[in-house]
Amino acid sequence: MSDATDTEKHGGSADFMGAAIVRKREASRRRSRIVRIAAIASALCLALYFAGFAVFLSEVSFYRKDVPDSRADGIVVLTGGVARVDEAVKLLNEKKGERLLISGVHPSASRAVLAKTFAVDEDRFNCCVDVDHEALDTVGNAVETADWVAEHGYHSLLVVTNDYHMPRSLLELHSVLSDVELIPHAVVASQHQNDTAAEQASRYRVLLGEYVKYSAARLRTLVTPISGPGDDVHRAALTASE
Repeated sequence: MSDATDTEKHGGSADFMGAAIVRKREASRRRSRIVRIAAIASALCLALYFAGFAVFLSEVSFYRKDVPDSRADGIVVLTGGVARVDEAVKLLNEKKGERLLISGVHPSASRAVLAKTFAVDEDRFNCCVDVDHEALDTVGNAVETADWVAEHGYHSLLVVTNDYHMPRSLLELHSVLSDVELIPHAVVASQHQNDTAAEQASRYRVLLGEYVKYSAARLRTLVTPISGPGDDVHRAALTASE
């Protein structure tokens, strides 16, 4: 009886150990499948992301081409890049729009300083240039511009900013100005064919950084669109100040 009992115990123990080994192997195979699926999914996401970057570069390249000789009700320039305001003032002087909004000006920059900095005729500056000191980023630019457009009843707008910044600017502006025609007028910082490798690398770093911001903006506007002009939107301080 003792021998039979021992045999049964040893057999049961062996069966238990065998089942445990099988479970471990199955768990290991499941983990391997999960890792492979995650790796494939990550590779696909990365490929799609860089394919999107290629599309983004194509869009920026489109804005770098010669812009058409267009006219709009108003002109807005988003500060923060090279030669943006100079180009917007030029458009105003050429009467491509009735008024110019300079959006995102540092609070310390007065109208008098701006007029001198950009060599704008004093009478023209006083009559036709509005200055927004409130916007701190591209989202703020869009909100303040929407207020300005609503205030003047404009239906078309020339948008002046750098080429790499144009896709995100139009995205943000479209989210609050769906009924307004937006005409891009890109300012190109550099497009020299003889740029050094370091200069080209620097430009691609800027482009990649802007693409990351643009991707985040696309996601945000899909999930939580920003408000348009109305009672809930803070109005820009567009009154003259010295």
